[in-house]
Amino acid sequence: MDAPNESPRNRRGPIFVALLVLLAVVWIEPSGSSLAEPDETRYAEIPREMLAAGDFVVPRLNGLPYFEKPPLLYWVNAASLRLFGETPWAARLPTRLAGTGTALLVLLAARAAGLGGGAAAILFLAAPMGFLFSRTNLTDGLLTFFFTATLLAARETVLRREAGRRWAAAAALTGACAAAAFLTKGLIALVLPGAILLAWAAATRRLSATLRSLVLSPAPVVFAALAAPWLVAAERRHPGFLQFFFVHEHFQRFATGTAKRPGPIYYFVPVFLLGFLPGLAFFARGVARGIRPRDPAFFFLVWFAAVFLFFSLSGSKLPPYLFPALPAAALLAAGGLPQEGSRGPWLVQASLATALAVALPLVPQVRAEISRPELAGILAPALAVLVLASWAAVLFARNARPLALAALAVGWAAFCAAVSLGWPRMPQATMCAELASAAATASREGGGAPIVGYRDYLNGVSWELKSPIPVADYRGELEPEFERRAEVRDSLVWTAEKFWDLWGSGKPVVALVRMKDLVAMMTATPQARVVKWTNRHAIVVNW
Repeated sequence: MDAPNESPRNRRGPIFVALLVLLAVVWIEPSGSSLAEPDETRYAEIPREMLAAGDFVVPRLNGLPYFEKPPLLYWVNAASLRLFGETPWAARLPTRLAGTGTALLVLLAARAAGLGGGAAAILFLAAPMGFLFSRTNLTDGLLTFFFTATLLAARETVLRREAGRRWAAAAALTGACAAAAFLTKGLIALVLPGAILLAWAAATRRLSATLRSLVLSPAPVVFAALAAPWLVAAERRHPGFLQFFFVHEHFQRFATGTAKRPGPIYYFVPVFLLGFLPGLAFFARGVARGIRPRDPAFFFLVWFAAVFLFFSLSGSKLPPYLFPALPAAALLAAGGLPQEGSRGPWLVQASLATALAVALPLVPQVRAEISRPELAGILAPALAVLVLASWAAVLFARNARPLALAALAVGWAAFCAAVSLGWPRMPQATMCAELASAAATASREGGGAPIVGYRDYLNGVSWELKSPIPVADYRGELEPEFERRAEVRDSLVWTAEKFWDLWGSGKPVVALVRMKDLVAMMTATPQARVVKWTNRHAIVVNW
């Protein structure tokens, strides 16, 4: 019930302000916020090379075809780079738009289900995982937006047809969103939403209606019209692409350890616990509510469980893989918010925030970083605000739940803002720019000496140099077998013998090397001279 003499609009005011604060933090881009190696730099370098080559069919990384992912993120990033320049901010713009859009979808879905729209959006954006993957240049942010849109549009299609309302447009929208999700990350965008919808339909006794609404409908036609052209064009340009894309990059990646990203079956348990820490206490209550098939929250429980279980059983695991489950977790948590007067879950939330603030500085890696005054001066006040705001939320929860949510948002916004402001001061943020600058300077001193990655390659170095570099005795994630032009392949992929022949020829060479290969370089003839080094990499020259 609303408080006496307080209109619903006034009660929504703190929620609106809290959402603006959280969105502002997502969009913060301090000076020096370089892209993180290897993923952010990869998803910036590929669209940069698309623009340079004028080829939007075949993605290229370091000048070589790269077919591990579909092209939608590359396309929207390329558009952003063309419009706003080749900067980290432009590379992250589509992901930020997708994260903001996902928060809006969560808000609308929660309102439609009677779960509290503003609360769901706050819990999505305040979660460390929601904040991080709504601003980081990865495929997962874009995938999560279209994944969420696909599921919500599909459910709306079924419910509209069931109620005798117009449904064809919603079905077409479902097909379009599914195509966009597929063009972002492949078959996972079809398999998981399909499994979620079938499980929900079977449990709620609308399986036949669901199949008629989504299979015998405009959805497959729209999907094929949008998704098929790129597949056909890529296969024509590079025969064998379809086998690599569907078999190697989907079935082998998830069913085997081919991707070399293993993890125990409980891998995503700590990922979720830490990534959704602000909403955990409410999530548990929402799950208890969602186990009833007649409750609107049941759909979101099936959604969360399907994504969580699928990736837990997968042979390839990375933390961002869980991101498509986060909107469902936020919706469940919103449904688990207690009414005013009940402070138990809020006490749990404040205790968890306090435990994080106490434990974080005890982690050796974090302690090593925050021992520097410039980082300690950012993190310490943020943790203090997190703790104070979390306990303020407990006080407000008695008779002002909107203020409690706003306090929660402010506390976690402070923590996330500290992450944003601290990133430019981290060595990882400056590494590639410093290595590329040193390599470019050495190349000029050597009269235009080639820059070669010897048993090493960093996407960020190509991004900073605005050019691919030859690599010697190295493969990594590069895919030279798809380059059919021998002259291009030979100019970019060298044998170790070719590199050492050039190194010893007397002609100047600049090399990017791993620190563990530096001993071999220092004992070579001529002996390498180090011009720049970081914790793991070095730039060396042969003069």
